[in-house]
Amino acid sequence: MKKLLLYITISIICGCSNFSTTENKLYLPIKSPSPTFIKCPKKPVVRLDKTEAKSLSLTESLVKISDGINSEKNLGYKFYGRTGKNFNYRITSNVCIWIFAPDTKLLQRRELIIATQKDSPISGEQMLINLPLTGEYILQVSSPIETAEFNLEMSLGDLPISEYSMVSSKNTTLTSESVSKTENTQTKNPTEEVVKNYYSNLSQGKYQEAWNQLSASFQNNQKLHPEGYNSYYEWWSGISNILIQDVQKINISTDTATVNVQVKCTKKSGENLTQSLKLFLVWNSVNENWSIDAVTLN
Repeated sequence: MKKLLLYITISIICGCSNFSTTENKLYLPIKSPSPTFIKCPKKPVVRLDKTEAKSLSLTESLVKISDGINSEKNLGYKFYGRTGKNFNYRITSNVCIWIFAPDTKLLQRRELIIATQKDSPISGEQMLINLPLTGEYILQVSSPIETAEFNLEMSLGDLPISEYSMVSSKNTTLTSESVSKTENTQTKNPTEEVVKNYYSNLSQGKYQEAWNQLSASFQNNQKLHPEGYNSYYEWWSGISNILIQDVQKINISTDTATVNVQVKCTKKSGENLTQSLKLFLVWNSVNENWSIDAVTLN
């Protein structure tokens, strides 16, 4: 009888002990996986060119992009920037970013992403670049891992909170303030007419008038005009005939515009030049007209 009671007592104690152990295991804290840092490649695996990049009219207002990418899908965005302007951007996802200057030089690369955790400590980081050249910049986004959704905010001024333009691969939505700004551009001289008038002045030998249609920044470009107006005059006075074959407005915002033009020039030596050009225009609020700020080959 005593042996039976002792057996029952031991069984109860052991049973309770096992039950308690099981319960304790259920309430053990689960250790979170430590984040894995992955370096973005120094250069994109697939380098996009300008024709594959979405054109943005970037100003001091905020542009916000939401989209998805993966290791096989790269997205590119191009914008016109001027020397000395600050390009601000904020990214809210773990993606790789490369920013290229107009001379194709890599300006900045986002070095790290976190692969195993969606809530990254670097999510929402804000970066700033002082633009070194006047021309068209390319920003490329990619991910070396699984599909990633990202939000990207960009501006040539401080990053505001309220006013922005939403740009996506499917549709475009503008805030009411952005719409009113777009409508205001309709009261300005058509950019196509400005470009036609510029080449018309050149074809008629009105070089000073054509020179005055350039922005101060473009006039002071030492690579193109090392001796200022004299360099400009020396080049264009060697052209005997100018024929505009096509003019197309690409985009326009409050104070910037982009126009494509195809022009055929005949030198006095008899040589013919046919060029497809992209002209970047800026609004001169003092003179209330468009100025040609840069010209690049398409």
